[in-house]
Amino acid sequence: MNRLFLAVLCGGMLCACTEDETGRDDALRTVVRTLRIEAAAPASRTQLAPNGYDVLWSPGDRIGVYVKSGDTFTTVNAPLVFEGDQAAAAGVFKGDITLAEGAADYTLYAYYPWSEQTSADATGIVFSLAPRQTQAAAGDSSHLGDSDFLVAQAVQSTTGDFASLLFRHAFAVVEVDLTGSGAMAGKEVASVLLFGTDAATVVPGAGTATLTGMANMAGTFSFDLTAGSANNTAAYTDGSAQINYCGVDFTTPPVLETAPLKAYVTINPADYSTGGGRVWVVVRTTDGYTATYTRPGLTISPAQMKVIRQEVASATAPGPVVDLSADGRTANCYVVSEPCREYAFDATVAGNGVITADLQAAIQRYEGRTLSAALTGGNARLLWQSNPYLIDPASVAYEGGSIRFALTERPTSLGGNAVIGLYADPSSDEALWSWHIWITDRNPAQLEALAETYVMYATYEQAYGPGAAVMMDRNLGAIYKEDGPYARSFRAPLFQWGRKDPFPWGPVVFDARNRPSNFISAFTPVQTTPSVGTTQYATAHPVTFIASTDNSSYDWYWGAGKGTTSAERNNSLWGNPAGYEVGRTATKTLFDPCPAGWKMPQAYVFTGFTRTGDYATRNEMNVSGEFSQGWNVLYDGVNSTYYPGVGYRYDEAGVFFFTTAGYYWTSSPGSASAFGARALILSATQIDPQFINPRGSGFPVRCQKE
Repeated sequence: MNRLFLAVLCGGMLCACTEDETGRDDALRTVVRTLRIEAAAPASRTQLAPNGYDVLWSPGDRIGVYVKSGDTFTTVNAPLVFEGDQAAAAGVFKGDITLAEGAADYTLYAYYPWSEQTSADATGIVFSLAPRQTQAAAGDSSHLGDSDFLVAQAVQSTTGDFASLLFRHAFAVVEVDLTGSGAMAGKEVASVLLFGTDAATVVPGAGTATLTGMANMAGTFSFDLTAGSANNTAAYTDGSAQINYCGVDFTTPPVLETAPLKAYVTINPADYSTGGGRVWVVVRTTDGYTATYTRPGLTISPAQMKVIRQEVASATAPGPVVDLSADGRTANCYVVSEPCREYAFDATVAGNGVITADLQAAIQRYEGRTLSAALTGGNARLLWQSNPYLIDPASVAYEGGSIRFALTERPTSLGGNAVIGLYADPSSDEALWSWHIWITDRNPAQLEALAETYVMYATYEQAYGPGAAVMMDRNLGAIYKEDGPYARSFRAPLFQWGRKDPFPWGPVVFDARNRPSNFISAFTPVQTTPSVGTTQYATAHPVTFIASTDNSSYDWYWGAGKGTTSAERNNSLWGNPAGYEVGRTATKTLFDPCPAGWKMPQAYVFTGFTRTGDYATRNEMNVSGEFSQGWNVLYDGVNSTYYPGVGYRYDEAGVFFFTTAGYYWTSSPGSASAFGARALILSATQIDPQFINPRGSGFPVRCQKE
């Protein structure tokens, strides 16, 4: 057989001798050539040299090669292997390529490292950058080869003899230099992690809104090798699934000393300062201490190495398990605010443990069963989380009537939500009960201190009494309240009217292994029926959105089927069955979604947002400033609070819509003869504090003080 041996020097001269092996098919005549590339490119690296900045190829490295003969790709993802037996600045890669004989021209594309690909034309080369990387020891950079991705500038030839290849970086490296002092000197470091702010920009449209500009530190990316000078630009492939953390775990834990301890993290290049975004550095020691530092967000480009220097002088010591129900108050939602802390709560009591006579009668009437607040389980599971790496899945356990779980190092100021379910045993697929875990930067006492006292429209203020409407300062599950063009305060869960379990904001949800998926695909909605539209089914399937139909009067709860009165509708689920009557307040029920000390609001708490106490357009709205994906409403005539337009889940399908309007549930049915329930609705042009909406919709909640 004949073969052509090509030697290509990156930045150097071409040397070649030829022997060809030809083949033939119906489309074209091809020749297979063994390509040997000698690479000595200072712009390429898979590990850092001893001085930290020169770059080296490592033994076993493989590059992937595509060759286009004329208009046809004849070589698709061929691996070429580095022949050296030690890290070196120069060496030879070898492998076979296929060319079409007689083509007018040939173009060679290359990337590093080689992997199995589905792209047949070099336009969709996929690479996954792991958020958790492993570093052998302080100062060791050999792990960077596992997370590096290089793209070569395309080279063309009219003969099939290719000139030199020049590789460029797609990603960047952050070097974290740590020194130890005080009580932290001498401690061993287990991991160094970086976290970024959720800073997607909200772009409002005609009744809808979208998110753009998400900065993802890690995840799965796609590269178009044919894109010329932009072929090293990563296109994120996980959609709205934001991965805003990355870091290293040490195989041999280094010691914090006066001399810098160097950790190297590969990161996706991006602007992490958008919207005042910040970067957190979290250092975890082998004995459980956690040090968290925040700094202005980085802006980092491909091939850059940025250095963060941090003295570690103090840290949070590991503490005892926090009993969330130690005061005897149980609820369907628990607020947690300390990272790296283990929590527990009473899992023998459903919700707040209170079953009112009215609720019991309604469940007996519509479902033919008797409610009980007593629980006996045997298995606990993390069902979903709004962000990756919120809760350590290995920590979730049922033990002695309690459920235990632990937060990760992720700063709680970044917020998040999760759902933990209780099951009879590991094989069971029906939950006995479930709980919403709300991760925020405020503990329950601080949330109470931040409460806002609303002044309702005069008629209702007189009926309920001054100071009766004390409200939480943010949506249930929100990080905080923030107006402006960034979506940090919007990402709070949504609820179907009368259900205790949250559904994620946005289309994406993460499982216990931090894998993203489309919520609707992962947890397929089911349509309500007499057997599905019950509290029993909803309790057993807390992640299932129950879609409404005309036959249920667009309520997820079937009740007595189609109908608008209390004879057909269960008005008691959130404890205010006649809430449309002025003066009625909610009694917190077993299915109330709010934390202990809070409940679903009564029907008229929002009436002070307009000068009419009812529907109003711009001139009659009590607001401050201009609409910015929501309103700063004057809740007492002077002070303002922000109500964002967060979107909703469509009642007949469960699909999420991000709109410029905001909708907020109350505890009240619409009226004695309306099939829906009372809600606040706001948009750029109107506010209606007594809007009636189908109960199957997924809306946010703003809790009222009990």
